[in-house]
Amino acid sequence: MFLLQALMNFKSYYSDILLVIFITVIFGSEGVFAREIHVSKMGGDSAYGSHARPYLSINKAASIAQPGDTVTVHAGTYREWVKPIRGGTDDSKRITYRAAPGVEVFIKGSERITSWIREANDVWKVELPNSFFGEYNPYALKVSGGWLNYGKWHYRGDVYLNGEAFYERKTAQELAEAEHTWHCQVDEEVTTIWANFGKTNPNTELTEINVRESLFMPEITGLKYITVDGFHFMHAAANWAPPVLDLQTGAVGPRMGKYWIIENCTVTNARCVGIILGHAPGVDYSDIDAYGDHIIRNNIIRRCGQAGIAGQKGATRSLICGNLIEETNYRREFGGWETAAIKFHNSVDTVISGNLIRGVYRQEQGAFGIWIDFGNQGIRITRNVIYNTEAATVFLEMNHGPTLVDNNVLIGQPTRSNSEATVFAHNLFVDCGYEYRPDIRRRSQYYRPHTTVGAGRKSGTAQDDKWFNNIFIRQGLDKVKTASGYASDYNIFMQGAKKSSFDDKNSVVDPYVTELTIKDHPFGTTITFSMNDAPFRVKGPRVNAELVGVFPTVGQTIEDRYGNSIEVNTDINGKEYALPIAGPLADLKQGLNTIVWPVKQH
Repeated sequence: MFLLQALMNFKSYYSDILLVIFITVIFGSEGVFAREIHVSKMGGDSAYGSHARPYLSINKAASIAQPGDTVTVHAGTYREWVKPIRGGTDDSKRITYRAAPGVEVFIKGSERITSWIREANDVWKVELPNSFFGEYNPYALKVSGGWLNYGKWHYRGDVYLNGEAFYERKTAQELAEAEHTWHCQVDEEVTTIWANFGKTNPNTELTEINVRESLFMPEITGLKYITVDGFHFMHAAANWAPPVLDLQTGAVGPRMGKYWIIENCTVTNARCVGIILGHAPGVDYSDIDAYGDHIIRNNIIRRCGQAGIAGQKGATRSLICGNLIEETNYRREFGGWETAAIKFHNSVDTVISGNLIRGVYRQEQGAFGIWIDFGNQGIRITRNVIYNTEAATVFLEMNHGPTLVDNNVLIGQPTRSNSEATVFAHNLFVDCGYEYRPDIRRRSQYYRPHTTVGAGRKSGTAQDDKWFNNIFIRQGLDKVKTASGYASDYNIFMQGAKKSSFDDKNSVVDPYVTELTIKDHPFGTTITFSMNDAPFRVKGPRVNAELVGVFPTVGQTIEDRYGNSIEVNTDINGKEYALPIAGPLADLKQGLNTIVWPVKQH
């Protein structure tokens, strides 16, 4: 220890190198000697990474970090794509990347440009050598891929003025006619970007253009135990990310790693996907223990062109909780059958809990709140608030269950499905009925319970859906046709909502006007509604495995990832139901009721 202290006190550059060698030799390369590595805009990559002598770049710290280390990044803007080269070994030896407490750290995929030249009136241009962009020039690459149905002429770049993204235009004439627009052209040597800045001088403001594909994502598949905490991620230029790609990219993602935690971050203006939990080459997808198990929590994800959170298979066994996802595809520039706030394919035992989703837009197709698409199993969608989507609040496409949808507030567009074995319990549906559109042309996979080992394939045919203890306002279940295994009861239908034609013997229909209101806040929402005695006239059952039974296609009931049966015994705020009552509030009362997001934690 005397030698270690002496080396720490010795200030020369060469002593830093000796100290790294000493720690590696004495303590090994597995991070037994946990270290805090510092990064600062006042640092240098030839330094040691201590608080007194921090590194300049996050990537330099990532090249040094060992299991158990924490990389603390101090205030400032870091224009780099962080590419971790190793992960941790277990929960006690994670590699943690965090913003220093109390400061703002921006990781951007853009570069500031101050060499704009006025061309005519409000239009300015900049000419950049193609070498400026390195191996990835987003102005030479169009947004492209499967199920992209409109706006295919758009490029992957963007132009930003003081944080606001401009709208891309096809022609110079269209550009000249509208402020806050841009247009580009690339030849063999030069990239030229024109932008209409109105009366603003772009060289005296913060004017930025996209350069990097991603912001925090390894180039190595399968890294484990990495935590990403507290950063502002902005301006990623990754491509459209359908499930058919060998590698799905976005602003931030684990590249089919395992046990990542991404928390307390903001992701803004990802050209396509904000947080990507998707496909990468070289993964054995039949081994459920090889990937997934992520926690994505308490993030703010705004203004992503395709989806806030998306991915094929990589969301398996993950928890997506407490996130605010808003203004998805707000410019309506391009889109199709991948546009949603949250969209997963082929995930197993995933929980989507306590998220606020609002503002999902489109020209045509897509624009769903939560989209569980094709071959997902054991999914729970619980305690979410979803409104202002231009297509379904929840779309369950080609899944064979079980899917548990409980304690949500779904406002606006109807729930849509061509899946089976879905249980709806204790939800508040407002103007949100149920649309079933069978799909007998395709066959999606289902698995042995709590594995990703295929057990069979089946078309999307109505079967075994259940509705218990829900409140419906203005739209109900009267348009639902009966099917094998369907059951519905102990629901409340209000303000013109009608019960099902096949069941609902103990349900109540009441014309009472609830006067529901939504008040938006920058980081949340408040929903108020009035209630009469209708829910108190119904004595519903506890929604559990005994009530819903075992679903025949997959051979399991509503269960957690470990095979333990689920009972819906807590409400949207996590408060226990003393007795089952319709809707998502255990303490529902006659008179005024309030739901506030972020929801309360009990």
